[in-house]
Amino acid sequence: MLTRDRVCQTASVRLLTDNLLTSDDGTVTEETVGQRIRRLRLSRGLSQRAISAPGVSYAYISRIENGGRKPSLKALRAIASRLGVDPEYLETGSAVPASKERELRLADAELELRMGHDLTRAEEILVGLVAEEVPDGLEIRIRATLGALVARRGDHQEAVRQLEAVVASGGVRPETRPDVYETLSRAYLSTNAPVMAIKLLEGCIEAVDQDDRYLTAQIRYRSFLATALSAMGALERARTVLDEATERAERLGGFGERVAVHWERARLLWMEGDGDAALSAIGYARALAEIADDTLQIARAHLFSAQIENYQGRPDDAGPHLARAERLLEFGDDAVDRGVLRSEQAKREAKLGRGDSALELAREASALLAEHSRHAPNAWHALAMAYVALDDMDAADKEYKRAVDALCERGQWREAVYVAQDWAAALRAAGRGERAYTVLEQATTYSQRVPGAREVEQSAAVGRA
Repeated sequence: MLTRDRVCQTASVRLLTDNLLTSDDGTVTEETVGQRIRRLRLSRGLSQRAISAPGVSYAYISRIENGGRKPSLKALRAIASRLGVDPEYLETGSAVPASKERELRLADAELELRMGHDLTRAEEILVGLVAEEVPDGLEIRIRATLGALVARRGDHQEAVRQLEAVVASGGVRPETRPDVYETLSRAYLSTNAPVMAIKLLEGCIEAVDQDDRYLTAQIRYRSFLATALSAMGALERARTVLDEATERAERLGGFGERVAVHWERARLLWMEGDGDAALSAIGYARALAEIADDTLQIARAHLFSAQIENYQGRPDDAGPHLARAERLLEFGDDAVDRGVLRSEQAKREAKLGRGDSALELAREASALLAEHSRHAPNAWHALAMAYVALDDMDAADKEYKRAVDALCERGQWREAVYVAQDWAAALRAAGRGERAYTVLEQATTYSQRVPGAREVEQSAAVGRA
């Protein structure tokens, strides 16, 4: 099915071609340049004198049409202007110039990435465009899009390679393309290079702090930096950076910036192990999003709240958040949002003992998040919980392991601890005490990687007792 954007792109191509081709369009590419000029001129009811220009006389045009002269580039440009076509069309007969055709292909890949529909097709388009090495000024945009796509797939090493090349080219600046620098910083974090992420973001902050016209970017980069610092365990400095971002957001007065800052504060509190404070912070962010009438951010805030409630074993409290998120996302088309929603719904159903519906929701979540490495472990955790509700501990064991391994690989230690604890509890309930003890030992190891995780470590100790 064509999306509205795809239809618009198709319509754009038609607009480029409709006024060029006539009934003999099947032989257009076999025409000589002169024959093409004559056909277009006659189709528009113009004389040779009417399309002449300084330095391009009607006699010169006559000789071109008769094949007696080969037009210069200057002549082609002048005649093309009079005929309302691109000079490249006069020269090649291609209704869509090669440069525009490449840009349309790039726009198609960007649309696929934004909608999350067919990332494989988008990657094929982008790799093909990179291989063509055409000097049309699109390379930086192509590589930036490819870097974002492979990062979304979870190939962070390749994302670093592509985006480092983009940044090194000088073709993007922190002031104009914060998305590139954010994605590169997240790729550094995902490849266990937090120092690189911090250095990159500190450089961005230094650049945008030179001019208050970039106040929004100043806020945004500080939010990114807080994420990198908290991932490294520098929570005190992360709080300081967030305070700076908050001060600037209040000064700017924009709801979007303030939502982003409080959202990041909620993440920081969650990493510190204070789930209730994180819920309070995300609730404040949600209230700001409601004032701004930002439906998507409201829905995502409800999803984050539901995740925290589910992690903390409160499925009844997660229910209202999930119901509200589903209503708000009813007309959305983002695979990640729908996948996270289905994951949290599946966990809630599993906790309430409704295994069949939990499994159905978890399988849908797994399909939606299959290509999104950051969120896929959430779906696998949901699958594990569904299997537990159905008394299939062997299947659950495999999904728990897959989820925990992926979370550890990405450095999501807080989530890894919670999933491991849930895993151990399920094993113990199934009478597999020795296996449960081993998993709890792993949870203790993970908790040591989580800043401020003393409460979680104590919880694991209680579980062992």
